[in-house]
Amino acid sequence: MLILYKTNMVKKDNKPLYKPFKAPKKSKYKKMVYVMKDNKKRKIGFGLKGYRINYSAKARKAYLARSAGIRDKSGRLTKNDKNSANYWSRREWKA
Repeated sequence: MLILYKTNMVKKDNKPLYKPFKAPKKSKYKKMVYVMKDNKKRKIGFGLKGYRINYSAKARKAYLARSAGIRDKSGRLTKNDKNSANYWSRREWKA
């Protein structure tokens, strides 16, 4: 008897676009967000679980200044691109 499994069948999450949510425990990220990129729903993870966070005002200001200069492969700044992890990380730090 031959049993076939459909491996390409993936349960789609009905989570809203552009709204961060806690990542599953098995993920290496702290938070994730769904975005539309190239007419497809993509999941972006940000905030690695292994890193410690210093919540002081001085550290927050330094992080926001440093991350403002991060660029993508094309040389464009990612701080205003909703399809980048840098944008969502900065947004969480500002809140």
